[in-house]
Amino acid sequence: MGLNRFALLAALTAAVCWADNEAREPAPNLESVLVWSDAETDVLGAPSPDGRFLSFVDRSGNLSIRDLDSGTNRTITRPAGGNAVGQFAYFSIFSPDASRIAYAWFNEEGFYELRLADVATAETLLLYRNPEAGFVQPCTFSPDGEHILTLFFRRDNVSQIALVSVGDGSVQTLRSLDWFYPKKIDLSPDGRFVVYDSMTGEESPAREILVIALDGSSETALTNHPANDLAPLWTPDGSAVVFASDRRGSMDLWMVPVDEGRVAGQAALVEPDLGRALPMAFTRDGRLFYGLRTGRTETYVAGIDLASGSLTGEPIPVGSGYQGANRRPEWSPDGRYLAFLSRVGTENFGQEHRAVTIIELETSRESVVWPRLAHIERLRWSPDSASLLLSGSDSQGRAGLFTMAVPEGAVQQAVVEHGGSFRGIEGDWSADGGSINFVQQGEQGGSIIRSHDLLTGRRQAVYRPAEPARIYALRRARGRDALAFAQSASGGQRQSLLVLEPGAKVAEEILHLQYGRLTGIDWNVDDEGLLVSTDAASGPALWSVSLGAADPRRLDAPWMQSGPVRISADGTRAAFSRGGRKSEVRAIEMRTVAAR
Repeated sequence: MGLNRFALLAALTAAVCWADNEAREPAPNLESVLVWSDAETDVLGAPSPDGRFLSFVDRSGNLSIRDLDSGTNRTITRPAGGNAVGQFAYFSIFSPDASRIAYAWFNEEGFYELRLADVATAETLLLYRNPEAGFVQPCTFSPDGEHILTLFFRRDNVSQIALVSVGDGSVQTLRSLDWFYPKKIDLSPDGRFVVYDSMTGEESPAREILVIALDGSSETALTNHPANDLAPLWTPDGSAVVFASDRRGSMDLWMVPVDEGRVAGQAALVEPDLGRALPMAFTRDGRLFYGLRTGRTETYVAGIDLASGSLTGEPIPVGSGYQGANRRPEWSPDGRYLAFLSRVGTENFGQEHRAVTIIELETSRESVVWPRLAHIERLRWSPDSASLLLSGSDSQGRAGLFTMAVPEGAVQQAVVEHGGSFRGIEGDWSADGGSINFVQQGEQGGSIIRSHDLLTGRRQAVYRPAEPARIYALRRARGRDALAFAQSASGGQRQSLLVLEPGAKVAEEILHLQYGRLTGIDWNVDDEGLLVSTDAASGPALWSVSLGAADPRRLDAPWMQSGPVRISADGTRAAFSRGGRKSEVRAIEMRTVAAR
């Protein structure tokens, strides 16, 4: 061809942009090709440099390789006797010669390790293990295959861009960032520069693209735009960086020419309407592989007949600010509000950036509150409907429970655990709002329910299982301090639904959970029974469970999908999240535009 295709694309991009500031139509002739889409499709891996293989995590949690020519899969990690409960592989990348795969592994102690696997023999090597690192994401190998460019997201919520030695696992930290972490980092083909995206401030999820020299001599911004620019990758010849951006409203693919780590022209649109995409890597022949997630999750409200469980009207989606990204609804006790979590910004394939959406039901007025937290996992209204209890983690890496005033959005610590999961801990208010009941991890992997007095800070044990067990789905009754929760013991082999009455030390077992995985608990309006959401092989279901000895009754709820159902204070309306998600792997073939 004479001129390298990427150099030509970059040159044309620069020419178009200097003439028109920002290209309105794609410069190259690109074609997105479906590579893989079925029930097994996973988007957390990467293609081999020759484009023949794709690494991925299979449904059992093991690292596997897919032969894209034959469509067959081969498992790489298979511990004797199968994986231990809760362990799994995550992000992975091929070495330059495709002989090895670096991958993250979530271990038995609840944090990620960096491991290396031999493709031919499936032998694995532990490269890096540090409980303080928390999350580990291998991003790319150095050109000589001797180092792995890696993202660490530490338990104190500081993210780090680092090089890990393949030889001895030693770490060279290149950049430490704040509580937000890059969605993609990549190393230039000559091994001299690192490109990454970073948030511009705590008040907005918008990101810019930056380049740092590996020797620390320089740092340069490649973009400077009020929109969201993210997920950068170097082209194979290093003449440009491609990235995703929503500067036109949709998420599109853009490219900016780069020379010696600096901008050599303005960014131009090269492919519109990527969707919820996660760029993986370029192959040597110029194909850009990326993962794509389709589908939506919405929060719905509908009238409900609690006697039968059937809806009395068509479910209506609520929340217009972040359509397709709303979940975990909660009614306020006074019946005035519905609150739920909204994913803000772009798709995140790890820890999501979430806001709290609150709708005033009488006026349909909608407000979005951005608590200064790194992550929010679930919500609970206070008994007076003036505050929300947020489960998650703050920007200093403190995991636990936080109170948020409504509608101001001011956040205060309530129960904090240093070094806990970014998802926080489960908890609910007491009936008078003066204390919080929460689930704390005890010794030997079990859980304990404790209370925390918000005024004095005094804590005391409320319930301790007779044997080590995991407690989850904690939910207080509407009018008294009775607690309902699920309990899993014996490695998950025995699951039960229990109710702990106020002042009692022993919880009453209501039923064994032989109906599938429990996904949510809510109390009936009269507090004399429970609505239990489950998910089994036969599909999701909603059960009415009496506090007496009667067997649970399956309600007529074919409208349901997996997840909790929340009933309004007057018992006439149900709120729930519904949606689906499908994953695809696609490749954009960057073709020369010389024929144009």
